[in-house]
Amino acid sequence: MTDPRDLGGARPRGHPALLQRILDPLRLRLVLEVERHGSITRAAEACSMAQPTASEHLRTLEAAIGQRLYERAGRATRLTYAGQLLARHAARVLSELEGLEQDLAAHTGSRTGTLRLASCDGFGTSVLPDILCRFASEHALIDLRVRVGRSADVLRAVAQGDADLGIAGENRRLPGVVIERLLRDELVGIAPPGPGGMPELIAPPALAELTLVTSSPDSSTRALTERMLGRVGGRPARRVELDSIDALKRAVGGGLGVAFVSRLAVGDELISGALRQFALLGAGSVECWLDVIRAADRTPTPVEQAFERQLRAGCAALGETDR
Repeated sequence: MTDPRDLGGARPRGHPALLQRILDPLRLRLVLEVERHGSITRAAEACSMAQPTASEHLRTLEAAIGQRLYERAGRATRLTYAGQLLARHAARVLSELEGLEQDLAAHTGSRTGTLRLASCDGFGTSVLPDILCRFASEHALIDLRVRVGRSADVLRAVAQGDADLGIAGENRRLPGVVIERLLRDELVGIAPPGPGGMPELIAPPALAELTLVTSSPDSSTRALTERMLGRVGGRPARRVELDSIDALKRAVGGGLGVAFVSRLAVGDELISGALRQFALLGAGSVECWLDVIRAADRTPTPVEQAFERQLRAGCAALGETDR
């Protein structure tokens, strides 16, 4: 292992020549894993190394950079500002190296590598699995890493270099990303099934007697719901917030309350009768779009381009797309 003290004498903090000899891909990945897991031990496991070895790598980086990269926060470990800055650049560097590997593989007629995807909850649990199955069957040498979360989380993952490609609902834009429309969707009301239940059309004042089940604040569906209720004046008796679309659907199906969600996320349940659809008087059709998100400062790799073609083809079979 290289010790910064053995690299030709003392140098100013953060000297470029020293950094270039210290910042290898393994150490860069280690910093990213510390940020992801909040633990040096778990980061070491993710990088297939012993914890003392990981700690030594981090000390080597700190000596080369001349700043602390992490600090203790209770029982967890968190990156300092310098560590966060290094992590952002590390994500880009590792992504570019992955792109180089894929380009070289494509030059020889094969496609290998890893594709990191981030998807919003509704699309990720309802539509994406079938698309992944088709893509994986056609690209057997490509590893897939998929994270499913809220739309705002997807946007941040792409902006920070933690995901190569994202699929998310309409959300506030972040610098450093490119957003293109993918698939038209709409907001629908869902209620428990069964006869004598929720009518197909209700007036906003009727919400005063109902529990509204919502997704978390970083969800694009939550933002659409709040805007719609503000426009028609609907105020539910109480709210229950859940962080998962699957949990939300099960809660509504079990009789906890009603919710407004993406039609794509509940299509199967509406067809099977597991959930009942209703509309809010005066709300009209609440249109929304799913977007493809990618980093603005890098060219998509051949694998990313192949997946996006498969993604758009799969979405074209579902409804209105932007192409």
